[in-house]
Amino acid sequence: MIATARPIAHGQAMTNYATKDFRSDIVKVNLLTEDLPPIGMWDEMVLHMNRFRQKFARKPIDKTSIRIEVSPSMNESNGWTLEDWRHFTEEFLDELDQVTKTPDDKHKNLVPTNIKNSQYFAALHYDAKSGIPHLHLVVNRIDKNGNINDCHFIGERAVAAAHAINLRHGWKDPMEIREEHLQQITSDCMDVLKYLPRFDWTDYEALLNKRGYKVKLQRDKENIVRGYSVKKGNSSYKSSELGTGRNLMPTKIEDTWRKLHPVQKPMAVQAPKPLDSKTPITDKSSTAYVLSSQAKPSATFNDYQQVFLIDGKQVHLSIPERIYKELDSNVEVPCNSNAMHGDILKVAMLLFLNYVNAATAMSESYGGGGDAGTGWGKDKDEDELERARRCAKMANWLCKPIVRRWKRGK
Repeated sequence: MIATARPIAHGQAMTNYATKDFRSDIVKVNLLTEDLPPIGMWDEMVLHMNRFRQKFARKPIDKTSIRIEVSPSMNESNGWTLEDWRHFTEEFLDELDQVTKTPDDKHKNLVPTNIKNSQYFAALHYDAKSGIPHLHLVVNRIDKNGNINDCHFIGERAVAAAHAINLRHGWKDPMEIREEHLQQITSDCMDVLKYLPRFDWTDYEALLNKRGYKVKLQRDKENIVRGYSVKKGNSSYKSSELGTGRNLMPTKIEDTWRKLHPVQKPMAVQAPKPLDSKTPITDKSSTAYVLSSQAKPSATFNDYQQVFLIDGKQVHLSIPERIYKELDSNVEVPCNSNAMHGDILKVAMLLFLNYVNAATAMSESYGGGGDAGTGWGKDKDEDELERARRCAKMANWLCKPIVRRWKRGK
């Protein structure tokens, strides 16, 4: 079981969210009139605050509510009725009111909260993806006696209360669950970096979102990413908490990507037999064709290298850095395409290196269609950069989703 808590200023909006406009299961209301709509419960809280407005006139309370989320695991709450959830709510709040220090013992003698004698309601939600049930509570900062509920380190107090209940019931500790989540997210982040042919924030975010996470990038005025967080379920994890030695933070993540993609020394390529100039390159019987009648050049230090899966085998291919940059700048992701920028870039690279069948097959795996046709060898006197632009344009077209139009029968 895990728990989070923090003071908020948007109590009315949180009331509407927690109750889902009164469509969620209300587990308990405390010191509030029963069966009120959300706005009615919030109005009663505001009315109670106004009774003590003069008391706090010199130092008004900006954050008037406490937002609490409590989430036992599926196994821990299996078979619970609404009555069981009510008892659980009371047990958690009773434990929270007794906490007077943070779990690390750095902050002691905190003023205890008095939530059990404050206005609050608890609503039961179910996670849209996992189906895991969890509680949302909105608590009035002003208790029944007109005293303010102290919120210093309220998040740490919620963790301490959850820890005490987990020990009592023999449940998993929240810190253990958090550590498991951090390890899983780190593993998925590293897998995504291994997959990316080049580091790009848009692709990185999109691939993590596909794995069920919610990524929030924090950019500065110059649109440079300075931080990000990854949300799993109801918990959010900062980039500084992920990885080893903070190697997934924005300042280090590109170096981490480079370490996962070391430049490998290419094997020497045997010169192919010269082609008859009258014989067109049809790419029908073989996956690979040469750029011209000359051997492919060996990779230099500045060449961009990538591993491709061709005919079931891993093939190391290299391309001059200036060509790679030209392809990269001319690649565009078609509307409604399953492919990302890096995927289409791979198709363009294969076309430039004359692996036409492999390029076509790769584009089809992303939902594209069509045929690159023949004659993908270098034209006479054609500029290399111009050919790169031609390959990028063809890759964009190949990866464009097929639109099937059905004709009405006569």
